[in-house]
Amino acid sequence: MDKTVRAIHEWTESVYSQGPIDSSIWTEEGDCVQVLLKLSNMVVIADLIDSGEGLECGSKLEVNLESWQPGSIQTRRMADGMVRFRHRSKEIFLAARVRAPEWASALLEQWLISMQGDIAKPKDKNRRISDLNRSRDLIKKMLEQADLSLVQEGIDLANIRLQSADDRLSGRRV
Repeated sequence: MDKTVRAIHEWTESVYSQGPIDSSIWTEEGDCVQVLLKLSNMVVIADLIDSGEGLECGSKLEVNLESWQPGSIQTRRMADGMVRFRHRSKEIFLAARVRAPEWASALLEQWLISMQGDIAKPKDKNRRISDLNRSRDLIKKMLEQADLSLVQEGIDLANIRLQSADDRLSGRRV
């Protein structure tokens, strides 16, 4: 077992008196590790710091099965690159990561659905279609919120600079 994973298990045992059923490391940099944990009755998003004597919690967000509703875990990439996880009025910010924030919320939701069993899973065709429509609408809203104008401006500026360099190299401008 990896040293970090072992330390996460020890921290989970000491704080929750149980080991994680499943876990996913969001990021690990130096003495900091950010992790998603599945316990028997909740999921935990934790920002842990290695103090030398073990892991200590910088901040955490716990989502209990009783307080969770499908779709209630929200993730959003902030302007500074950090990723905000939110459930009801509680939130936690994790480091920027190449992986999409939606991946993390889908993983957490999947864990919670599996804990809840077949109760939360759609039973009939109409409920499945409704769930798909809600997911489609959510994705549309997220795409509308994504602002790529800064990226486009950077691309335009790079194109202008390339064109200028090309003109100078070909002797069209002096």
